[in-house]
Amino acid sequence: MAIINATELAATLDAHGIAEAVLALSGGLDSMVLLELLYQARQLHSFKLKAIYVNHGLNPDAPSWAEHCANACAAREIEFVSLNVTISGSGNIEAAAREARYQAMVPFVGAADTALLTAHHADDQLETLILALKRGAGVAGLSGMAPQRPFAAGMLLRPLLNCSRQHILAFARQHQLQWVEDSSNTDNRFDRNYIRNVITPSLTGRWPAFTATALRSMQHLAEQQQLSDHFTERALLRCAEDNQLKLDALQQQLPLLQDLVIRRWLARFQLNPSRQWLQTLKQQVIDANVDAQPLLVLGDYQLRRYQQRLYIVQENPVPAISCRLPWQMQHTLALPAGLGELTVLNEPGPGRLAMVRTEVDVVFGQLSLLFKPADQSQHKPLKQWFKLWQLPPWQRGQIPLLLAGDKLLAVAGYASAVSNSQADCWLDWSRS
Repeated sequence: MAIINATELAATLDAHGIAEAVLALSGGLDSMVLLELLYQARQLHSFKLKAIYVNHGLNPDAPSWAEHCANACAAREIEFVSLNVTISGSGNIEAAAREARYQAMVPFVGAADTALLTAHHADDQLETLILALKRGAGVAGLSGMAPQRPFAAGMLLRPLLNCSRQHILAFARQHQLQWVEDSSNTDNRFDRNYIRNVITPSLTGRWPAFTATALRSMQHLAEQQQLSDHFTERALLRCAEDNQLKLDALQQQLPLLQDLVIRRWLARFQLNPSRQWLQTLKQQVIDANVDAQPLLVLGDYQLRRYQQRLYIVQENPVPAISCRLPWQMQHTLALPAGLGELTVLNEPGPGRLAMVRTEVDVVFGQLSLLFKPADQSQHKPLKQWFKLWQLPPWQRGQIPLLLAGDKLLAVAGYASAVSNSQADCWLDWSRS
């Protein structure tokens, strides 16, 4: 492992098409070294450069650290911004501070050619690995931090990730850099500090090459994760359709790949279930009896199965079956429970139903009503039509039904009893 130099850093920025670099600057050793490297790289390759300091309000010395960063940037003619954030909650302060710091940086990375740079290095990567082992993480977690990844509208780069702290310190001394020391770094109550101050010295004292070999293993895992991601994404394309997972296509995949597909699909909704929850989903929902209506909750979502499809939905209130909305079909009608609105138009169009302008009542959930669409030959209870249209049971009470007297005139979004030749207007349902 060796310290990256300004020439390599300039080449890295150029390779990624970076026109503006935004440095997360804390004033500590690592970020001060990256500041100096960026300063040197800017003399070799033209790009905009800005440094951001974030004060979490957790240390009384933070204002003096901000001043140190401001002076270092002024000496290099680098734009400097100091931000204050508030850490709320009583959970993991380290994680909360990290999340707040990244969120504060988002507005400064507003274009595809802008990159946020952080000074994470090889020793940080080893600490990340040990923390991942403590959590029982999978391959993705054990792969550690990526050298680059998408961030906001641009990307995040970690150009020092293969550099050891020893080399970073040597660079700082060579260039006579000044940096601040955070007294909280000696507080071993924090997991990362305990690893840095107690565990890592023991490991590298016994095995000096331990950091380098651990990073090599993490690279192997990262490559395996990339391979897994590739095949999982291909399988997901065959199995997923918006908020639905096609179970017949899923069951054609290898059992292990099935789990990965389900996880990747749920990740689209920012959900990351435990292994036990995933097993419950398969046993109680996916493998439930054909005539069952299984339901499993995860976060703010419900997982339901209907006709060989797994649905992920957010619970929406259903209008009461007694709900009755008189409508003269003259103006737009706002529907209850966030179900959008009904509008009558003078021209046909996609999704619009043929209608005759008359006074109606809009009702919900009356599934025993008889209905005959204009293109069908017989009346059937609405429940049977919903089955034919493969509408999941939990959605049926949300469908607006237009009654003219006792006759069901239209099922919004699905069918009308009025033929196109009889129509003098067209019904449109705009859903929220």
